Amino acid sequence: MKRKGYDIFISYRRTAYDTANLVAEKLRNAGYRVFFDVDTLTAGKFNEQLLEVIRHCKDFIIVLPKDGLDRCDDPEDWIRREVACAIENRKNIVPIMLTGFEWPKELPSDIADLPYYQAITPAGHAYFDMAVERLKSYLKSKPSIPIKNWMTKAAIVMALLLTFVGIGYGVGLHIANVTCEEIATKQANVMGTVDLLCDVCQDLAENSNKFLSAIEKVKDEEEKEDIEKEMLSTLKKLEKEVDKYKSTYPIPEFNISSTGKYVLAYYGIQEEELDAFAIYYVTLYDDMDDMLGQVREMVEKNDYSVNSKELVTLRVNSFKYFVDAYYYAYMGYLSLFPKSARKTHNEFAKKWKNFPNGVPLDLPQEEYEQFQEKELYLYQEEMNRYEAQVNYEDRKLNELENQLDELEQKVNENL
Repeated sequence: MKRKGYDIFISYRRTAYDTANLVAEKLRNAGYRVFFDVDTLTAGKFNEQLLEVIRHCKDFIIVLPKDGLDRCDDPEDWIRREVACAIENRKNIVPIMLTGFEWPKELPSDIADLPYYQAITPAGHAYFDMAVERLKSYLKSKPSIPIKNWMTKAAIVMALLLTFVGIGYGVGLHIANVTCEEIATKQANVMGTVDLLCDVCQDLAENSNKFLSAIEKVKDEEEKEDIEKEMLSTLKKLEKEVDKYKSTYPIPEFNISSTGKYVLAYYGIQEEELDAFAIYYVTLYDDMDDMLGQVREMVEKNDYSVNSKELVTLRVNSFKYFVDAYYYAYMGYLSLFPKSARKTHNEFAKKWKNFPNGVPLDLPQEEYEQFQEKELYLYQEEMNRYEAQVNYEDRKLNELENQLDELEQKVNENL
């Protein structure tokens, strides 16, 4: 599924090219939109357009080899300028510290905050894939949800025929049906849990709006504290509910045999796509934890504004749009399997309340992809509004702080 633009910018020194290129390749294969510039290095000069790319990305990854920040004393150093732009524009920054890298004792003021971002240290080539998986968990970007056919039908049919000849056609057909049914059942279980997470999300939205409305009206401080305690208690219940789902419905593991891989490929699904399906499941939990944490922080810090309701609504809406995209991907996968694999789905789907209605299971894959595109576009639009609103709130806060500083300075001058 193709989308325009980039979500992730990778910054690197020439000495870290191989690692940076490998990171970019891994992320692209997982469905992320990655900007990885090569021309800048070969040209030997800074491309001002890169800053515009950074401003429109969500995540900024910087690969740090040994002595990777030593040239940052130079204001024109392009690594310094890229990092400074990412910090200034409040991007989600993830440093990757390679072997031999150490933080300088002092950094220029515009990039002085870089060491405080959560970093990743790959422990050699053997654990590189594990480090990339951890990197994905730090990203705010959402990967595209792939539905692809990677092998030619003829080659797969031939492989299956050879397999069935070896083990017997009846046994082979049984293995195919069992493989599809097991995977479809695990995916249906995941979607059932996602439906429950949507209930939690809806409860969070309703309770947050009710709480903020009450806070707007209350004047008595003691009453205000009671309302806040009640909200914190509600948040605790919702957090426990999410934790229960995590332990009861863990990340699905798709242990596919070699024959099973041929079966999947025959139906148009690769094992990597199932891994991606599991990653998105984890991402939804991360989003839910993030939303609960933001509301909790708002209550604990008494950080209410006229736009608090809008901020909560935007986050909830974005969550729902991504869930809908996830559902369309699931339906796309399921439609590729034989009808015998749909038993669990048919049973569970009757109870689901939070997914799009009336989506048939035998549409062309292009239509499922179009549905996903629409929901991911709406998700992106909602997140852009949310980020713009957060930036607006930050600017207002900075203006107030500056006014207070000026007032304090005037008072001191008159003393």
